[in-house]
Amino acid sequence: MRQTIRMVALSMFGAALTLGAVAITPMPARSADGQTITLYTDPGTGQVYTKRCKHCVKLGEYIPAGSTEEIERKVERRVTQQTQAQLDQERAAMQADQAAKQAQQQQWNAEMAKQVSEIQPFAREFGDRWFKKISIGTLVYGYYGFWSHTGFGPQFMDANQQWPGPGNSTFNEFAINRTYIDLKFTPVDDVSMRITPDMYAMVNTGAKCTATSPVKCTASSGDTVGQNSGWAQTNDGNLGLRLKYAYLDYNTFFEKVLKVPAMRDDQFTFGQQPNPLVDWEEHLWGFRYTALTPWNYTSISSAQVGASMKGPIKVNEIQYADYDVGVYDDASFHALEQSATKQVMGRVTINPFGAKSRYDSFGLTGFYDFGYKNSCTPDDNSITPNNSACAHIARAAALAHYTADTWGLIGEWDYGHNAFSSSNLFSGSGPSDAIGVTSPYGTAPSTGPCKVKGSCGSWYGMVGDILNTQAVQMGWDFLGHYDIPHTPFTAFGLFQQFLPNTRVQKDPLDFQRYDLGVQWLINKYLRVSLDSQAIMYYQHQFTYPELVAKGQATQPAVPYAVPRDTHAFFLHMEFRY
Repeated sequence: MRQTIRMVALSMFGAALTLGAVAITPMPARSADGQTITLYTDPGTGQVYTKRCKHCVKLGEYIPAGSTEEIERKVERRVTQQTQAQLDQERAAMQADQAAKQAQQQQWNAEMAKQVSEIQPFAREFGDRWFKKISIGTLVYGYYGFWSHTGFGPQFMDANQQWPGPGNSTFNEFAINRTYIDLKFTPVDDVSMRITPDMYAMVNTGAKCTATSPVKCTASSGDTVGQNSGWAQTNDGNLGLRLKYAYLDYNTFFEKVLKVPAMRDDQFTFGQQPNPLVDWEEHLWGFRYTALTPWNYTSISSAQVGASMKGPIKVNEIQYADYDVGVYDDASFHALEQSATKQVMGRVTINPFGAKSRYDSFGLTGFYDFGYKNSCTPDDNSITPNNSACAHIARAAALAHYTADTWGLIGEWDYGHNAFSSSNLFSGSGPSDAIGVTSPYGTAPSTGPCKVKGSCGSWYGMVGDILNTQAVQMGWDFLGHYDIPHTPFTAFGLFQQFLPNTRVQKDPLDFQRYDLGVQWLINKYLRVSLDSQAIMYYQHQFTYPELVAKGQATQPAVPYAVPRDTHAFFLHMEFRY
């Protein structure tokens, strides 16, 4: 019995020891939740444990089959493989598409190059013929004018500029007085063409009045303006379009045919072209948009219809002379030719010290014009000094001028024979009787010659007697400008004294005029100026004596024979492109 108890006790003690050993011995690798576990191994026994043990080393990590993490890794690996395959597929498709497009683009480029090569000769010919051979420009003159004193007299800047006569001293206006569209064509170097349309206010000298006493006027198509002045205008200022220039230049005759190096820039011109003096002097002075040059102001047209030869004479690129001579119609560019004769005019400029350009440095210029009145028709062959219809006309001018970088000065002397008429005198404003319109109302004697209704007839008859077929004109003029240093402003001026007939001992029509102002050059296309202009009859007021001419009616004495002065202020604008 005692032996049995001892054996049971030993058995229970052995079991306890076994359980203790199991409790303190690391467990083999396993995972109840299927998550990743870290494995350790005993190199001596080769057993694998899930916890650290003495003499154990780390074996690695173990993921039981079917665990969530293994599944996620497999899915991720599969998705990654599928995505990479799709990307590779799309990349290959894009590369193929890009290669196809590049091939197509190369084909298009080749076709385009072929087409361009086929078009190039035509395009080059078209460019040479048109784009390089056509020039299009424009010129616009505009102003605001205020007349502080109004009287009869010539226009200030254009033949279509008019104002009411005496008694209208508050007259003012906005006006566009000149616009050009300038077209130039040079198909080849040998020839060039210019066509320049001109916008202007239409004016018609519809009334016909005799210039001898007694004055006789036919029915008028003009308008009465105010109480004693009239405009010979039928369209009431409608803006019309006329041709100012249309001429052809032959440019290479002296260079290629005659082979004269000094005249290689000279040319022959045929058509409606600039006057030899007026256009040249306008550029020499530089302020045509404010006022007319002397002979253009008193009678001569700015354009002529005919044939001419012109150009500079140069040695080693230095100009020593410039000329313009031609034969033209007696009529101006805005009148029909009626004459059986033609006029000859020419200008010669000498630069004794040489000039780098046409208007540079010191120069001496002479101009002469000889012709006949346009009213001398082929059936009237009595070209004599006493034939009023066929009286000859002469104009001459002598100029000395100097142009520097910042200033310029011109001195001029003028001579004329039958070169100034009543239509020139009254181009700006004239008495109503002068165009055949009787003044409806009289004015006070101090305002001028038209004292009572219809009394301008005697005064106009006096004008006709003064400006007869034997009238001799004379005048002298000064024009100049000065650029104010370091500013865009330029001071400019013009002064003219003109004697309509030096054979009249005391001529009530003797006048002076001036144009003084300051210009602001805004840019190379636009400039504006503020200036004051005046026409001043400088004889003291007097009674023109009675005239008795043999075989003609008596011209009665004319009181208040001197016209009233005209003063005006202008804000001018020029746009040139």
